[in-house]
Amino acid sequence: MTYRNIKIILTHLFIGAGIFYFLVHPFTMVLYLFEFRSTVFSFSLFQEVLKERLLESFTFDMRGMGGLLTLLGGFLGIVSGLFWINLKKKKELIGTQQRLLVQDIEKLIQAGENERVEFKSSIRYDYYRKITNRELELVIAKTIVSFMNAKGGKLILGVDDDGIILGLEKDFKTLKHKNRDGYEREIFRIISTPLGHEACFSNHISFYVLEEKDVCVIHIKPSNKPVYVNDGENTTFNVRTGNATYPLTVKDTVDYLKTQKV
Repeated sequence: MTYRNIKIILTHLFIGAGIFYFLVHPFTMVLYLFEFRSTVFSFSLFQEVLKERLLESFTFDMRGMGGLLTLLGGFLGIVSGLFWINLKKKKELIGTQQRLLVQDIEKLIQAGENERVEFKSSIRYDYYRKITNRELELVIAKTIVSFMNAKGGKLILGVDDDGIILGLEKDFKTLKHKNRDGYEREIFRIISTPLGHEACFSNHISFYVLEEKDVCVIHIKPSNKPVYVNDGENTTFNVRTGNATYPLTVKDTVDYLKTQKV
């Protein structure tokens, strides 16, 4: 055990022992007095008895009870210290894992778009027209379904085609709930509306901070059956080929699905 952990345990031990000796001990005596005498409780009487018992609880005659409660407090303090150490270890482990994940995302961005990775600047904010553009939502849905119909992949939001990190701030401003929770709900709405609620189970969403900007990553699992995009007017089949998303004709879709079964 390291010096730091020993220091934490000793600190909790002394705090626990002190709380039980200086607080729990006298209050226990006061409550015991009310219980033993069957005295009707009142706040004024409680204050009077507390003053009396507070001084008595620290006398030599009460060393037995005080000692037992101090030992109990010390024991609970040790338990609390061990729990605190374990909690800190878990937080440090989570922090380490988070840093490694961020490094992995940075490497993906540096490597550029490919069959398994796609960048999108936003889900609603149009950087070219400087307005909210709901048509971009359909582009996102088609990109997701193309991964689902292929080998799966990652859609990274808040990054442009050249790998420049733009962040999600402008996208946040287009939402009712302008934060990560609102953004995640909006993504699942974009997925479920044209693809169906079942498609949401094939996607996992996580957020990272790169260059002090929020970036969202949609981890997309391949689907074991064809997934179509229904925009209300047309139903299309999209697939990921190379670093691009392609819509297939009916004939190409049938041929593609045949090759997938082989």
